[in-house]
Amino acid sequence: MPITIVPSGAALGAEIRGVDLAGEIDPATMHEIRQAFFQHEVVYFRNRELSDDDHIRFSERIGELRTGKHRTFRLHRPEFIVVSNIVENGQHIGSYDAGILWHTDGAHFAQPPVASLLHAVEVPEKDGRTLGATRFASMTAAYEALSSSMKKRIEGLEALHSVLHRDNKSKLEGNKPVELGEEEKKNLQAVRPVVRIHTATGRKCLYVSEGYTSKILGIPEDESKDLLTELTAHCTQLRFVYTHSWRTHDLVMWDDCSTQHKATFDYALPLRRLMYRTTVSRYS
Repeated sequence: MPITIVPSGAALGAEIRGVDLAGEIDPATMHEIRQAFFQHEVVYFRNRELSDDDHIRFSERIGELRTGKHRTFRLHRPEFIVVSNIVENGQHIGSYDAGILWHTDGAHFAQPPVASLLHAVEVPEKDGRTLGATRFASMTAAYEALSSSMKKRIEGLEALHSVLHRDNKSKLEGNKPVELGEEEKKNLQAVRPVVRIHTATGRKCLYVSEGYTSKILGIPEDESKDLLTELTAHCTQLRFVYTHSWRTHDLVMWDDCSTQHKATFDYALPLRRLMYRTTVSRYS
C-alpha cells in the first residue's frame, strides 16, 4: 500500500499514513518519509504500538542515535529518554519538566542533535478530552517572515545556549527543574549562529529560544536582551505553530534545527503521561 502524506494545514506538520513502523521499510518508502520530514519539519504516525526494538530500529533508519549519560532519566535502554510525570516509590521515573519553555533539543550540546522521535505510551485524558498537547513552531517560516533589515542585522551573529539559563527561567516561573551535578553544569553550554543553515535542506532557520538562549554575543548586554526578547516573541507566533494533540501510541518526529517546541502542562497526577524519546545525532 502506498504511503499518504497529509499536511496539517499549519506552517509545519504532516501525518504519514500507510507505513508499518514495526515491519521492514523499503528504501523507496524511507526516501518518501525523509522527504516529507524535511518538507514539513514535524511528521507523525498515528496509533503505532511499538516495542522498544521497533522504536529504536526505525530511529536508526533516520540516523545515528545519541546514547549514554544524559541529564534526564533513562529507561532500561541507553537509547531512550523517558518523559513522564509518573512518580514511583517517591521518585520521578522520567523528565517531569520537559518542554516547560519553548526550546530546541540539545542546543547547548557540543554537537546538537538533528532529530527527535517521541512515542506516546500513556496519554492523559479527562472527561473525554486528551490533555498534554505539544506545540511546534517552524524556525524556517519564522526566519523567512523577518524583515529585510532584521535579517541583515542578525546575519553572522552568534548566541550562547545554556542549560543553566533554562533552569533559572524555569525556577522563576515556580518550577523545580531536574537537578544537575557541577561537572554537568560546566559542560552544558555552546555557542551557535543566530541563523543556522539546515544541513539537509540548505534553508536558513532562526536559532534562538526562550528556553536555552542566554545572550547574543558581540553586542551590548541591553541590546542583546532586547533583541532576544523580540526574536523569541516573533518565532513562536501562532502563524508559525502546529499543535499536536496526542493519542496513545503516536510516534512524532521533529527536526531539531528547524523547529522549537513547548509542552502543554494542563494535567497533573493522577492523570499519567508516559513517553519514550530517541535522539538522532546525525543523519545517515
